[in-house]
Order: sequence, then structure tokens, then C-alpha cells
Amino acid sequence: MKRSIRKAVAFFTFIALMLQLFVTSGAEAVRAAEGETKFYVDEYGNLEFTDNSSNLMVPSDFGEHVELAIYGRDVPVESVTFEKGITSVSIWGGYDLEEVVFPEGLDYVSIVDCPKLKNLTVPDSVSFLSLNSVAIESLDVPDSVSNLSLYFCNELSSMDLKKGLSGFYMYDCPNLKVTIPSTVNDLSCDRFDNITIDPENPYFLMYEGCLYKDDVLIFASQDKEVIDVKPGTKAIGEFALCAAYAVTTVNIPDSVESIGKGAFAGARSLKKLNLPKGLLCIYDYAFEGIGAETLKIPASVKYVEPNAFGGYMGNVKLENNKGSVLKSKNGAIYSGDASFLMFYPKDRTKLKLDFGCLTLAYESINGCDFKKLNIPEGIQVIDVNLSACRKLKSINIPASVRYIDSFSIGYMTPGSLEKYTVAADNQYYTSYQGCLYSKDKTMIYSIPRAKEKVKIARGCITVPYYCFGNRDYNDDLYDTGYTGSKIDIVLPGTVRSIDGLYYVANAKVECGTTVCALIDEYNSWSYSPVTYEFVESSKAILRKIVVSDDIRIDLNDKGEYVTYSLPTGLKAVKAFTPIHEGNNTYVKISYTSSDKSVCKVSKKTGKLTPVKKGEAVIKVRCELTNGSKKTFKVKVTVK
Repeated sequence: MKRSIRKAVAFFTFIALMLQLFVTSGAEAVRAAEGETKFYVDEYGNLEFTDNSSNLMVPSDFGEHVELAIYGRDVPVESVTFEKGITSVSIWGGYDLEEVVFPEGLDYVSIVDCPKLKNLTVPDSVSFLSLNSVAIESLDVPDSVSNLSLYFCNELSSMDLKKGLSGFYMYDCPNLKVTIPSTVNDLSCDRFDNITIDPENPYFLMYEGCLYKDDVLIFASQDKEVIDVKPGTKAIGEFALCAAYAVTTVNIPDSVESIGKGAFAGARSLKKLNLPKGLLCIYDYAFEGIGAETLKIPASVKYVEPNAFGGYMGNVKLENNKGSVLKSKNGAIYSGDASFLMFYPKDRTKLKLDFGCLTLAYESINGCDFKKLNIPEGIQVIDVNLSACRKLKSINIPASVRYIDSFSIGYMTPGSLEKYTVAADNQYYTSYQGCLYSKDKTMIYSIPRAKEKVKIARGCITVPYYCFGNRDYNDDLYDTGYTGSKIDIVLPGTVRSIDGLYYVANAKVECGTTVCALIDEYNSWSYSPVTYEFVESSKAILRKIVVSDDIRIDLNDKGEYVTYSLPTGLKAVKAFTPIHEGNNTYVKISYTSSDKSVCKVSKKTGKLTPVKKGEAVIKVRCELTNGSKKTFKVKVTVK
């Protein structure tokens, strides 16, 4: 008997120990699970995680492509390890990241804003590598990399590029000196002082500090004052001299046949430019901002894009005015068939078109000395940049105009512009208080940027962002002298859509209208909120408040309130503070009972407390910040 008891005791003791072990292990498992980093994919496709560890182990459960955003973590992330199976990795904002361990088989790597990441081992399988604002000092580039991009890697000073690389892009890496291998066929850099080209490279050639590809000058040194273009060169490529701020002289051989888009844009110190006799093609913005007083276009030219002279502030002359490509009269340059104006002398104060021309190229009159721009009758389309017309005060639009580009007329106008005037018989547009509207005034197209206050026409439904103009716009190239400002605006209750509230400082609106809700929504997230006030009288505002009907409650009912409804934009406060003073969009609401022995009411919340059966009147007092008041009465019957 005793032996059986001992066995029973031993058995139950064993069971108890096992249960204890199971419970303890389970608790530790739960604690371990709670301490693990949990991952999930957000709405933008980024892999997000909880802030439980400074050392991340990224699983391959979420697919082969991982986009990891590390910005703003409570626990600094110091190292990240990616599991095998992940083939593409993008990392953003690892401000404390010091180590990254990549898996085998990785193909794509992009790392942005990791200022403490000084060492990086790139697997042999990677074909695409991009590093932006990373603190690495040296980089071993595997043979597998075919495309390499480096941006703002200020500490990087040692790197060996291997054959097999086809694309290399480098910006703001001042301490890095590299030799471009023979396999690179796509190359882009901000400067080439620290770059040499493998002599066996069949695509690129360095000549006197400038880079050429296939007989095209694609990048000129930013430090040279005199550039002698390599003999035999066929073209000046797009934006080839965009960083050549020091250049004063460019000697171009007669072999050059083409000047690409924006080729000389940025060469502001270039005071004289002789174009080659064999030149055939000139593309848009080829001479933007250069300092040469005169451009002579040789007779050999066969093709000129409409905005080829866009941004050029000097004079244009044709060596042969009988050509079929361009025509010239009174200093203005037209297309060969006179269908559109391409260039107008910048010292002119009035616009006069010759040859019956009725079309203006986008950049044709930009920078002119107009004070009052009268668009000639016959013009049907207005799509022009006027941002550099620094003296422009007004624009007059004739009856013939059928279409105005909203972006051009809204954004690309100068800060000096004060008003628009539209001919009364124009069927498509009209003006009101100096602003440009659709004929029925349901949409406003442009508010002159010189206006600091504006009243939108009643009936206007849509106020698009571009109508305000780019009030932050300041073009250094043209020295507009305009640094931007915000505007005060009166908005009628008809407005149903308004964008561009960023440009609005203060608004006057009608209480209860849609536009109040739109401004409130904007203010809920904007770092530059709009202040607004109501245009109605205090009595009109108070009339829009609705208080609940008479109330019947049981003696035991403790959850009833006197309720009210405020018009959109009017906000209730329990008490006025200095921040509310002078703003009629705030209302203070208080409650009192005519018979507290029947029903009490909370002065601030309107909560009812029945005391005995009977009737009482609850007075709801509404007061605006200017002292205007209105009292509503609600009869409460206690059953």
C-alpha cells in the first residue's frame, strides 16, 4: 500500500513538474515572440517593421524585392542582414546604419541617406548598384556590376572599375579618381577633372578636359575659360556646357553641324560666340542665358526648333535673310513660312507682328521690355512664357483668342503683372477685377501676381492651383527680383473646389459653405495653415445655428444632452482666449436651466440631470468673439 502511494505521489509530482516546465517555456516563447522584430508591407510597398531591435534580420517571406525605409525609428538601427532568397534591396534613411550584410544571389542594390555606413561588401552577383549619401571611403566593385551610380559620396576616394561595366554615373564625389574602362558606353558626371578614359574605350574620349562621344561634345569643363572644341567634332550635345560657368570663349570648328538642346545653357560668362559656317541644326534653348550680345546665324542652317532662342537676351541676326528656314524683319525672327514668331528684340516695348504672323512660339517674347502687352487681333492661341518680362503691368486679350494655356498664363507670368483685360466680345474669356476667367466666370484662370488681395467673382465654382501663379518663383537667370508672397482672398459660397491654398494667407468666406470645409481639411495637415473669417454679419452667422427640439425624458434618464448643429466653419469653444479674439469663426456656448428643481443642466456640456417630474426651459446661449449673442430655448419635460 505504501509503495503504491509513493508511486502515485511520484507520478503526480512528475506531471506537475512537466506542466510547470510547459507553462514556463510557453511564457518565455511568448516573451521571445513579443521581443522579435515584426515586418509588414505598407501601402506604398515599403517593408515596415516594429522598433524592437537595433540589429535587423530581414526575412525573405515578403518576396524577392525588399524596399526598407528606416526613417525616424525610436530604436536606432545599426545593422541589417538580409536572408537568402532576396534578389533586390533598397534602403532609405538608415541614419545610424553601420553594417549591411547582403545574401548570395543578390542582383539589385540601392542605398540612400546612410551617413554612418563606411564599409560595404557587395556580392559578386550584383548587376545594379546605386549609392546616394553614403559614407563609404573605398568600394570594391565586383565584375558582375554593369550599372553603377554614385551620388554625394563625399568620403569615397578609392574604387577600381572593372571591365564589364556598361553604365557609370557620378555626381558630387569630389575625392574620387577613377579610370573609365573600355566597356562603358553610357557615362554621366558633374565634372571630369578626376576621370580618365581607358584608351581602348571605343565610345568616349577626353580632349583638353572635355568629354566626347562619337564625335559629339557631351560635357565641357566647368573651370576652363577658353574651350577649343576638338577638330572633326560633329555636334555640341544637349546641355554640354551647362556647368561651364567660367568659360568666356568657345572656338567651334566648321565641322560642327548641330547644336543640341540647351547646349550652351549655363555658360553665362560667354561673351562672344561664333557659330560655324557648316551649321545645319539648332535645337531649343541652345543659347539660354549666354552673355553674347549678338548671335549671327549662318546661311547654312536648315533646321531651327521654335524655341531655339529661348532664354537668350541679346540680338539675333541672319547672315542670309533669303533662306527658307528663317525670316527676319525689324530685328524679329520668324519661321521661314512666317507661321510663327521665334524671337523678338528684348528692348521693344510694344509687340508688332510682320508677315501676317498669328502664332507666338513659347519663348518668343519672354524678356521683352513690355509694360502693357497688347496681344494682336488675329491671335487665336496664347501659350507663351512671360516670366522674364520684368516691367509687364497688364495684358490685353483680343476677341480673336480662343485658347489660353492655363499653366503659361497662370505660372509663367512676372511678379510685376497687375491686371488682365479681355475684349468684351471675346466668346471664351472675360476679366473681373483684373483677373482672368472663363466667359461664364465659373473658373478663374489667373490672378496677377502683383495682387496682394483679390475678390473671386460670385458664380465661380473652380479655383485651380495655377491661377495663383507660382508665388515662390524667382528666376536667377532673368533676375526677376521677385521673391514671392501670399495673398488675401475673398471666396464666394459658390466655390466647390479650390487648390493652391498654400499661396493663401487669409481668406474671407461665407459661413456654412463648402469652401469652409475645404480650408479646414487643408489646415488639418498643412504646415502653412490658412486663417479665415466670415463675411456675413454676426446676426446672419448666429441665425445658421440649429439647437435641438424640445426634449421629453424619464426621471431615471441620466444620459440626455441638449444638442446643437453649427454651420460648416464655425467652431465651438468652452471659453474665449486671446487666440480667439477678433475672429468670428468661434462661438462660445453655455447652458442654464429655468428650474433646477425639475432639471439641471451642465453649463458647459448641455448634459441634463432630471430631478423631479415637471417642465423646465433650457436656455442655450451662443456668443461670438465680438460680443454678439443669441439665446435659444428648449423645453424639457421630465416624466
